[in-house]
Amino acid sequence: MAKTGKAAGEGSFEESLKQLESLVEQMESPELPLETIVEKYELGMKLVGVCSEKLKAAEKRITLLTKKKNGSIEEGELEEMGGEPHKSLHGKKAGRGAPDLLI
Repeated sequence: MAKTGKAAGEGSFEESLKQLESLVEQMESPELPLETIVEKYELGMKLVGVCSEKLKAAEKRITLLTKKKNGSIEEGELEEMGGEPHKSLHGKKAGRGAPDLLI
């Protein structure tokens, strides 16, 4: 397959993901020598890291909007995956001041 001239992970998340998908397809060929498969695997792992970093950066940019009972909107930062739950969303029983998420 022809290379795009970009180093692994350069460009958008979507481009990096397409590069990764292409590598997976190439690695599934039973005709590739072991050394080529290992090289493609190394490049794929770099792309996985790049995609992961881009996802983390995007996640940090997302804000969570909640609607309070009085109709006002509250804006807060989205907690990172695996972090503590957002205070205004957890720890309260429904109907007792728990905000509704705007979707």
